[in-house]
Amino acid sequence: MMRYKYLIFLLAGNMFSFAQNSELIIAPLFKDNMVLQQQNSVPIWGWSKPNNSIKIYTSWNDKTKIIKSNSSGKFFTKLETISHGGPFEVKIFTDSESVDLKNVMLGEVWLASGQSNMEWSLSDPILKSFELDSMANMSDVRFFKVPKIISLNPIEQSKGKWSISNSTNAAKFSAVAYFFAKKLNQELDIPIGIIQSVWGGTPVESWMPLDHVEKVKRFANIREEIKEDILNKSKYQKWLEGMQIVDISKKEIKEIDQILHSFSTIYSGVSVNDTHWNKHELPVKFEMEFGEIDPLVWYRKEFYFDGNINNKDYELFLGPIDDLDNTYINGVKIGGELGWQKDRVYKIPEGLLKKGKNIIAISVLDNGGGGGIYKNTPQIRNQNKIIVSLDGNWKYKMLGCFENKFTFRLFNENFNLENKPILLFSQESPTTLFNTMIAPLIPYSIKGAIWYQGENNVGDPVEYAKSFPLMIEAWRKYWNQGDFPFYYVQIAPYNYGSKKIAKAAMLREAQRLTMRLSNTGMVVTSDIGDINDIHPANKYDVGKRLALWALNNNYEKKDIVYSGPQYKSIVTEGNSIRVNFDNVGSGLFCPDTALTFFEIAGEDGKYYPAVAKIDKEQVVVKSSKVKQPVHLRFGWTDTATPNLFNKEGLPASSFSSDPFFLINYDKN
Repeated sequence: MMRYKYLIFLLAGNMFSFAQNSELIIAPLFKDNMVLQQQNSVPIWGWSKPNNSIKIYTSWNDKTKIIKSNSSGKFFTKLETISHGGPFEVKIFTDSESVDLKNVMLGEVWLASGQSNMEWSLSDPILKSFELDSMANMSDVRFFKVPKIISLNPIEQSKGKWSISNSTNAAKFSAVAYFFAKKLNQELDIPIGIIQSVWGGTPVESWMPLDHVEKVKRFANIREEIKEDILNKSKYQKWLEGMQIVDISKKEIKEIDQILHSFSTIYSGVSVNDTHWNKHELPVKFEMEFGEIDPLVWYRKEFYFDGNINNKDYELFLGPIDDLDNTYINGVKIGGELGWQKDRVYKIPEGLLKKGKNIIAISVLDNGGGGGIYKNTPQIRNQNKIIVSLDGNWKYKMLGCFENKFTFRLFNENFNLENKPILLFSQESPTTLFNTMIAPLIPYSIKGAIWYQGENNVGDPVEYAKSFPLMIEAWRKYWNQGDFPFYYVQIAPYNYGSKKIAKAAMLREAQRLTMRLSNTGMVVTSDIGDINDIHPANKYDVGKRLALWALNNNYEKKDIVYSGPQYKSIVTEGNSIRVNFDNVGSGLFCPDTALTFFEIAGEDGKYYPAVAKIDKEQVVVKSSKVKQPVHLRFGWTDTATPNLFNKEGLPASSFSSDPFFLINYDKN
């Protein structure tokens, strides 16, 4: 996943301090260019002086509402909105101060959340990317991006602003959410507002509030763990004391790297005293070697070369590096790239290698996740033939680490990693993202939510079968808007490395069963995934398919087929099983000569590949190896790409008739 992990823990109420000379603060969601939910009682809130009179004017009905802040200064009320349209103005004022909100639209507001596949932007490699330039200018589509921060307690405020869709703004926004919004806007001709709250590489429990996450067996002691981490945080701050601070606020990782290199390029040279540096072998993940820390590390290694120094075809192969490297041979930079999944293969300039002793030096800056030269043993190659294997010990020196997204700490001479207090919580920990990226949004009026997540929970699909519905129920409870629509994406086929147990298939089943909750729907992606890339490029169809659910179920577009075939039931007929489906559209369809990925089992529970045929709106399945079939499953591998669709081109979800999940659901 895309991973950006910052060690920042903020207590409720301390995130943003109000200006001492201001008596009127509006919740950050309420900004110019915002979209408010149409035909609704829309909450609006903020802070002022205690017991202060506050007037709110809305231009769509030319009315002014007068309210008072409470004894602590917070005010809250609801505004009645009319049918979609705009632009409008909202003016909030006291006797001495006013806030004017301009270019306000009334329309449909959706929350887009999840991990990296929802975060994947239009500027990342995606199919249909031509739309960025040709069709991104949509003044009726607006985006609000929630900043990435974590906290052990819920906070009241989060920063952000509303942006109007154009080729510049849309490029930085979720591709899935963009295509979802675009489809709704085209079909309904209504302003669409998207609130994006996403963080790559995060599990579902990060997005759950404390009172719900502790219902999951594994997190039953979460309150005690939070108390422990708060104590460790204070110890961690003391550990950092005395270390030089580098201001990296509002800097991209490449800019941060350039700043840090001004302190450390001396380590790239040939004549460096690295006698007292530490040693370890490569590959290694920083996270496994050093713990929860995102550092800048310099590596150095002396090697001997006796080949042809004038050869033009030598290259240095390092494999993938997490996240950014700068690589030198004999003091000369030969390469450097950003991207944790990219293999580093750098051409060695003719004549740079010397007979005898040579020095390679590599700086690695980790901005989250595992970190390091983590997958391959470095080597010098000639047309893929290994000339020099750079195995064995490498000398390394850790220069500093990210304290948070604003600060990098340069370690002093007394630095000792072994004395670093263990921090239990990160963005991957229970409650931390609900507290900062969901709680501050509540109770902003939304139509519903779209969600794309699950990859980080593949390791325990049975637990996910409980946690994911709990998260949905929690959001609905806290928002207090009833069972608002919640549409989500089933994880795509990908090689997770599972051997005997298809855990990704099991997680897809947990997602399918979550549709037992009211007003939920699931998009299937088995036909548009990439088994070699956890971030499939086709975000266009994902966003479109999410929109189909909303259009049919929430906007009365009943002629739209919104889902592929969904498993309903099975009937045993002698040595075969007949499968019934919902959502067959105008009929079942297979684009190939035969259906794939059907398996059946008898009482012994051993599954065998089966022959399957479409019979009108049903599928009949049998195997010569199973005389008395009992159970059936479909698409039951991590990388399954089955070929059962409806005639509208929407794929069938994988499923199992075995009630395993139902039996084990309440055990976690």
